[in-house]
Amino acid sequence: MIEELHIKNLGVIANASIDFTSGLTVLTGETGAGKTMLLTSLQLLLGQRADTGKIRAGATEATVDGVFSLTEEVRGALENAEIETDEPTSLIIGRKIGLTRSRAYLEQRPAPLNLLTEIGPHLAVIHGQAEQLNLRNANYQRELLDSFGDETHQQLVEQYRQAWKRAVTAKRTKDQFEDSLADAETEIAQLRPVVDKIQRLSLEVGEEETLSAEIKRIENAEQLHQGLATAHGQFGGGENLGIVEALGVAGEALGKIAELDEQVEGLAGRVRLLLTEAQTLRDDLAYVLHEISADPAKLDALQSRKRAINQLLRGRAVDIAGLLEWVEKTEQRLEGLEKGEVHLEQLAADLAQAQQEVLRIGAKLSAGRQSLAKELEQSVDLELHGLAMPNAHFMVQLSARTRPGPEGLEDVEMLLQAHPDLSPAPLGAGASGGELSRIMLALEVVLADRQAQNASGLTYIFDEIDAGIGGSAAREVGARLARLAKHRQVIVVTHLAQVAAWADQQLVIEKNGATTTVQEVVGQERVAELARMLSGAADSQTAQAHALELLEYSQQLGDKDE
Repeated sequence: MIEELHIKNLGVIANASIDFTSGLTVLTGETGAGKTMLLTSLQLLLGQRADTGKIRAGATEATVDGVFSLTEEVRGALENAEIETDEPTSLIIGRKIGLTRSRAYLEQRPAPLNLLTEIGPHLAVIHGQAEQLNLRNANYQRELLDSFGDETHQQLVEQYRQAWKRAVTAKRTKDQFEDSLADAETEIAQLRPVVDKIQRLSLEVGEEETLSAEIKRIENAEQLHQGLATAHGQFGGGENLGIVEALGVAGEALGKIAELDEQVEGLAGRVRLLLTEAQTLRDDLAYVLHEISADPAKLDALQSRKRAINQLLRGRAVDIAGLLEWVEKTEQRLEGLEKGEVHLEQLAADLAQAQQEVLRIGAKLSAGRQSLAKELEQSVDLELHGLAMPNAHFMVQLSARTRPGPEGLEDVEMLLQAHPDLSPAPLGAGASGGELSRIMLALEVVLADRQAQNASGLTYIFDEIDAGIGGSAAREVGARLARLAKHRQVIVVTHLAQVAAWADQQLVIEKNGATTTVQEVVGQERVAELARMLSGAADSQTAQAHALELLEYSQQLGDKDE
């Protein structure tokens, strides 16, 4: 429940602090006094976006702070958001609206606005006149019917939505693949020859560098041959003594005298090492010299292979490793295309299964809605009869759809038969403003009564739900709101004394010049306020007598209900 509300510089309210009680609280006052600003402040705390136009004239910012009782549902939402509360039983929410930006606070710490939006439905629900317009909307009517169901029914609604999404996805996948089959032959004709050509080349990773090196060697064979031959000649002798022969002669000469001197022996050993390396180098030069060949046919073959590789790389990869990866992926794509009919059959089977699941869950949902519709009709009729509509009959009509929809196998339509001699008409089509208000209130009371079994900590806020109602009907509205408030907090904005008389707490919003004050009235002050609501004159003895009578009547019936 809402425990406290503090408002500063919001609309006509300069500064107000309100302590709320449990049970039924009514907000009364002259039109334009600022009751709307009180509701606006509550909406801000529940996550509504801020409007800088609501800042009081002359002020630079408006603030709203509220203290709420901490329920298990709210505690769970806060734990999910990793937010700790300073108090174990209460939660402080704040909003600050500036001329350029607004901020939200939880426990006096900055918080994202969407967090308030998430926990708001666990704190309070606001019902206003605008919701009467929603009664004409088929989707809203279906949501009302479903909200009358228990947790099992809510799970069934969600199961159907998920089954519908799966069926839609299966249908889209099948259609897209079926469309792609029309171009499959063309795509196969384009891809298969390329893949085959790449595979015939038997490519190896890094082959581009090897090819380039081999081509370069053949293209420069003559220059390489000349250089190698010259180097080999220097090692192998010829007309002049070569390096190998020279080292051999030197080594032989040193060997003869090595035993005569230790230094000479060392030198002889080093010459022998040089001779061995020189012989090896000479043989390697001879091998490379033999391998160098300006073979035009081989050069042409290598260049042709390189051109073929470059052509296949173009637009597909930057190197052979990337090209081989492209081939692997394309093979998978071709396999799917070439087995398209088989895959299409599987997709069709998946779609059929998903559609059957929609029908299976949809049938259970339809049966549940049929049962809820009858129960809702009876409950709303009972409320309408007590709201001075004794001959009215509320109807919930379910019409099977030709094709399943995203929310079920049927359309939901709510109708009102105002009198047995009249034909049922869709809600809002022929009902007067007063009748529509009573229908809305009957629905709200019935739904809130049902939902409150699992949401006793939730506050219900009604914004002039009694508009267009008067007399005995207004008194019955007050009685129902009081009944609703027996086990939960209910806050009502009203202009009717017949409703206000039922309140456990009455707050008067009064405008003095440009400033609005909020004051709880009790005793004689409350009698005077009810008299003002009845006649416009708070000091009228007749009106005060009537007000006192209303209070006594509501008190007596309230005691009987207990």
